[in-house]
Amino acid sequence: MDVIVVGGGLMGLATALYLARDGHATTLLEARSVGHDQGSSHGPSRIIRLTYQSEDYIALARESYRQWGELAEEAGEALLVPCGGLDFGPPDATYLAEMRAAMGLAGVPYEAVDAAEIRRRFPQITPADDAVGFYQPDFAMLRADRCIAALHARAVAAGAVVREGAAAIAVAPDGDGVRVTTASGDLTADACVLAAGSWVGPLLAGLGLHPPLTVLKEQLAFFEAADPTGFMPGRFPLFISRLPGTTTLGSAFPIEGEPSGVKCMLDRIGPEVASPDDDDRAIVPDVRRRLDEWVAATITGLTGRVVADVSCRYTMTPDEHFILDRHPLHRQIVVASACSGHGFKFGIVIGRILADLATRGATAHDIDRFRLDRPALTTTWENTYA
Repeated sequence: MDVIVVGGGLMGLATALYLARDGHATTLLEARSVGHDQGSSHGPSRIIRLTYQSEDYIALARESYRQWGELAEEAGEALLVPCGGLDFGPPDATYLAEMRAAMGLAGVPYEAVDAAEIRRRFPQITPADDAVGFYQPDFAMLRADRCIAALHARAVAAGAVVREGAAAIAVAPDGDGVRVTTASGDLTADACVLAAGSWVGPLLAGLGLHPPLTVLKEQLAFFEAADPTGFMPGRFPLFISRLPGTTTLGSAFPIEGEPSGVKCMLDRIGPEVASPDDDDRAIVPDVRRRLDEWVAATITGLTGRVVADVSCRYTMTPDEHFILDRHPLHRQIVVASACSGHGFKFGIVIGRILADLATRGATAHDIDRFRLDRPALTTTWENTYA
């Protein structure tokens, strides 16, 4: 089969890799350049973990660990940095009870911890007095930029054609196949995978699909440590702090690579982006202020100086689950987007899923919660496609 992949971020590259390895003629279109910093895939690190609130996510995470390990071996470099991790919050924090149940059913080893135990093990962290949660030893950091580079190199080596500076203007069915319009002309193929991140909305609208997607301009910062050795992997865990009454998460990463600081973030609090082509990546002062306050209240041993600020995009669905599905009428078109701020860890296995959907129409993985016809999306779904 001939397959076009639209979008050269994590999901698109992983899809192109598996398509090419399966022997399909694969063309990937990237509007900018692979590894650019205007989307959701750039940066030095991302979290990978098994602490999830349902068994299907845990199964995907386990497979992701395996596939990232295989890619690292092929690339001849370490793409995962083990560090162990904490997930904690007030007793009624969103998903804590669900995670405990899911990890028990899935056989994920963990240790229950409270505020006193967190402080004892990791004096750099100052949780609230009522905090409870889990320590899970499999937490790790993915070297995000290196993951992107490795996927790109392996996809090209497998035969995928990667065209940078080639934005898809429109996608449409063409008989049993598909036609993708670019500034330099049209391309046709048997199937197409849309993995365009925050730019996917206009392409879906052209196909009569209007799922309720919200694009957020998120930001994070790297904070200087007074003694960096106390914040290295093995001495400082990757942790998630769940805030009461919200799905907003605070997170902090050990120091690893550059920028040389503790990576900290409060997610899902950035302003909404009206247009995916908005190039504004300026740091929002109020978001930084909230992050500074959270860091000061939660971590000790930092100087307060920020060594780097970073902005990225979150493309959100109302239920914060992904979209991985085929078009309801034009089954040769596969939709992959809206990773809702927690997709990077799964990106490599999602590539396998998307390649299978595009070429076989099915996948061995459980993706029921990621379908386009699920309840969270159907309020704006009915009668919107043609």
